[in-house]
Amino acid sequence: MQSTLCGIIGILGFGVDGQTVAEFLEAQPEVKEVRVFDERVTNAEIPFDKAQDRLQCENAKMGTSLDGVDLLFRSPGFPLTHPLVKEAKERGIPITSSTTYFLEHFPGRTIGVTGSNGKTTCSTLIAEMLRAEFGPENVEEGGNDRKPRLDLLTTNYSLPTTHYVVLELSSFQLMDCPYSPNVAVVLNVTPNHLDWHTSMEEYAEAKRQIVAHQGEGDIAILNADDPMVRTFADGLRSTVRFFDIRETINYQLSTINFKSHPSTIRAAVTAARVLGVSEENIAKVLSTFRGVPHRIEFVRELDHVKWYNDSSCTTPESAIVACNAFPVGSLILLLGGRDKGMDFSKLYEVIQERKIRVVPYGEMSETFQKNIPDTYHLKPDTSFEEVIAAARSLAKPGDNVVLSPACTSFDMFKNAKERGKMFETLVKKL
Repeated sequence: MQSTLCGIIGILGFGVDGQTVAEFLEAQPEVKEVRVFDERVTNAEIPFDKAQDRLQCENAKMGTSLDGVDLLFRSPGFPLTHPLVKEAKERGIPITSSTTYFLEHFPGRTIGVTGSNGKTTCSTLIAEMLRAEFGPENVEEGGNDRKPRLDLLTTNYSLPTTHYVVLELSSFQLMDCPYSPNVAVVLNVTPNHLDWHTSMEEYAEAKRQIVAHQGEGDIAILNADDPMVRTFADGLRSTVRFFDIRETINYQLSTINFKSHPSTIRAAVTAARVLGVSEENIAKVLSTFRGVPHRIEFVRELDHVKWYNDSSCTTPESAIVACNAFPVGSLILLLGGRDKGMDFSKLYEVIQERKIRVVPYGEMSETFQKNIPDTYHLKPDTSFEEVIAAARSLAKPGDNVVLSPACTSFDMFKNAKERGKMFETLVKKL
């Protein structure tokens, strides 16, 4: 199973994904050398103490070459147009990724969840339902902004086929993946990451890979209400199960904000049923589930004003979910960050219809001020502390202040998690 991991292995990119791959490869005795290609990292900055003589770093922009490399791992953030990816293809060097390698070799059952919105909540729900039915020792999670689970291949090649891994999968991970999970869930496909993908068609095709390579015995769970997702059923060898958000959800749900995610809940319930989870355990999880961090997560109440962290909202569609989760006229929305080619027109309509007050910030602040009437005016270089102070000055008893940015965090933060943690820290200091 590990016979391909020998000789010199290259890693393109040394973020969380690349570092996890390096740790995995360091444990493989047949790997002669691990060669990292990343212009941001030097040998002195590589954070591993063991087997340093086998781990080398090269600048990915300085005319480096894949001479001697037998296999190249591509990190999700590197496009297929990267010069080293092109060189590998020209030379006939196999290209893989942590996602591809895991799906190829994991001996248990894999469940993958993708979508433009809702995939973290859905994958977490499915994992919790599986744990309730089969025990926590038999269920793992991974993918996307969590660590790849190559560690399971290092230690658990003898895992029984009843062991489950639930993976949250992005378009970056799927676009060149020739393997699909045993059970694949597609929540929705709306314009996203168009600053990275060359077109909406390329983005949708990347998402389709989650079901494209399924075979007989596999199951594709698709959103019947999404026209693009419905087309993913065409020509599949796997069994297709559609979920419909118009179906009644006869379960007690844990929070009011959770009730604003009908498609996410319906998809998770459909997947759980397919995987043999009892109705009793499905109901138990839905009645006790408290949500996931940075997804309309309650932070505190101060002076009868409630504050929520929805930092993982990086699209206008997910911001609309937050807008609809609170009573009309009660919401102050912190909106901003870096654009990734999104269409905000529908969000603008919802903001006006629901009488939402907006505090715009970051690189998109001027755009939002131009398109949303009566926004709170702040300078583009306003600090995050000042943004929160502005929201507090607007709030009155009974209001809800929600960080639901609808944009990426990269203008001010490393990622959405850092943005959310900073929000929580500042709000708790008020």
